[in-house]
Amino acid sequence: MVNNSRAGKVAKYAIVLATIFVAMFLDRAISLGFPVSAATIVLLVTFSFALLENDLGSAIICCSLFGLASFVKEFIPFLQSSVALLPIYVRPVVTLVPRMTMGLVLFGVYRLMITLTKKMSSARGRQVLSIVVAVFFALVTNTVLFLGLLNLFKTVFHIQHDSIIALIKTGLAINIPVEYLVSMLFVSPVVLGVRRGLKLGVDGNGIKQNKLENQAQNNDNGENQ
Repeated sequence: MVNNSRAGKVAKYAIVLATIFVAMFLDRAISLGFPVSAATIVLLVTFSFALLENDLGSAIICCSLFGLASFVKEFIPFLQSSVALLPIYVRPVVTLVPRMTMGLVLFGVYRLMITLTKKMSSARGRQVLSIVVAVFFALVTNTVLFLGLLNLFKTVFHIQHDSIIALIKTGLAINIPVEYLVSMLFVSPVVLGVRRGLKLGVDGNGIKQNKLENQAQNNDNGENQ
């Protein structure tokens, strides 16, 4: 996760997308043994990747990849949800738009909370609080936009799928408490643990700092030649 070259970034996001699909399969496998079919693992993975590097672009791309995977999975029998019953032209909108916006809100709220909590004495506590609040608002954004777009399509395009939409909303009502709880409890320890393991610093700015140091070193080498 620390390679800033173009090839490194492509490889990084390929790993993110692959991990998201694996998480989706795990969520589905877990749902076979429990009455709740929640996207707990995939949300945990997505938010962790999105906040790992403290970078807006990375946050949006990671959440957008989650949206892309959500769209593609509706064509995979084992992974399909009730969204697969909607018209084909509805699916990309209700899966992609909420997740792309979710990434923007996630990072925006995270940075806002970092600013508002700058007087906290504990750097780790500051990160935990900021991540928890950011994840909550990102989840709310995803839920509101998803439901809002469903209602918009139903009203504007007169989609006659009331039973399917009711089924989707019922599923959301059951799954939301579990998804919110798991994400808000576990994203922060995962993010901070991986940042520590990759030596990114508690604030996730290690990549930016290393890049600046490399640029300065290259400039010095150029001057000495």
